[in-house]
Amino acid sequence: MIISKNKVKELIFPINFLWGSATAAHQVEGNNTNNNWWEWEQEGGHIADGSVSGIACDQYNRFKDDIQLMKELGHQCYRFSLEWSRIEPKNGYFDANAIDHYRDILTTLIENDITPMVTLHHFTNPIWLQKMGAWENPEIIDLFERYTIHVAEELGDLIPFWNTINEPMVVALLGYLLGTHPPNKQDMGTFGKVAVNLLKSHGKAYNAIHRTVKSAKRPQVGIVHNVVAFEPYNPNSAGDKRETKFRDQTFNWWILDSIESGIIKAPFGKNEAEDYLKNSSDFIGMNYYFRFLMKEGTFNLIPGPGEKNDMGNEIYPEGLFNLLVSAKKYNKPIYITENGICTSDDRRRCKFILQHLMATHRALQQGVDVKGYIYWSTLDNFEWAEGFAMRFGLVEMNYDTLERIPRPSAYLYRDIIQKNRITKEMQDQYLE
Repeated sequence: MIISKNKVKELIFPINFLWGSATAAHQVEGNNTNNNWWEWEQEGGHIADGSVSGIACDQYNRFKDDIQLMKELGHQCYRFSLEWSRIEPKNGYFDANAIDHYRDILTTLIENDITPMVTLHHFTNPIWLQKMGAWENPEIIDLFERYTIHVAEELGDLIPFWNTINEPMVVALLGYLLGTHPPNKQDMGTFGKVAVNLLKSHGKAYNAIHRTVKSAKRPQVGIVHNVVAFEPYNPNSAGDKRETKFRDQTFNWWILDSIESGIIKAPFGKNEAEDYLKNSSDFIGMNYYFRFLMKEGTFNLIPGPGEKNDMGNEIYPEGLFNLLVSAKKYNKPIYITENGICTSDDRRRCKFILQHLMATHRALQQGVDVKGYIYWSTLDNFEWAEGFAMRFGLVEMNYDTLERIPRPSAYLYRDIIQKNRITKEMQDQYLE
């Protein structure tokens, strides 16, 4: 099914469906000079467009203006990350000024009726931690728990939604197997060890938050997990189907299966049971972007044949529907915590949003408990190893002046939020 060619009647979303957008600290704050990504950028040769994050979007200083803009654009939720290297710049030393800054952000969001969803770890590590081996070192499990407890003690009264770790399998894959993110290693054994340490760290953090935060309403805590639509290159090839099943199970479902059962399963674990891990998720945060085709005997990820984004990855809304339906088995509420397109053509962004929301609505009709949709990203930002060239934002950034310019997609999204539906007129305007 190609969703863009199948216009449907008006699609109404559930009452209290949560609409929002997302960013990550290092990508927007600017001058995060004390983390491993900043250090890696300064080496040169790692970022595709030759840039460094630098001042980024200067959101550290401009967050109040950005929150006001989000309010004007109708956003009900803002998913953002705390920068560990600001909060704990030295091992065991916690900076009260950094906590005060994030308290100011949280308070400003709440005053503007925007629900905070806070991510504790979004790709970056303090330099002191990286020198210790970061995710390769099992000590990080206790260190991440200590950091989590401090944040929970200082800010827990203001945070209704917690994301422990953003995309743990991506952290392991890109940093330790493919080597495209720091510390740019390529070792299968290290990849597996890192995946297990990330999983354990999530479990410890989940329990630490629930022990520490004593608010009237129980905080909702979940991991944010990137899922990919894996399909066989040749649907008639038994080998391609085996490869697809293996990739799907290890990348998409291993971590969620382990959280559900409390057993660190193969291929990365040895089926060891960890009580603190079992059922350590109040909801599933699902990030979805694209499809890859799998071919037996090759490690390569082959983009599907359909329309591509500016990074060369296939736009495939049907994959979101399929993965949401697959995740139904966990019997957990699901928030789509990231879904977006990098494109210089905003009309394509409008189409992308409609296509993927239509796929989400189909999943709702199948009984999947989807509670919200958070677009990536609020505004253009430093797109990690791709640099500033890739534009994901509902809001365009002029990096010379730091002016924020809402795109037509921002107003389309505002209209969807305000109406809590996709109208036939929206489909007629953007879907061929």
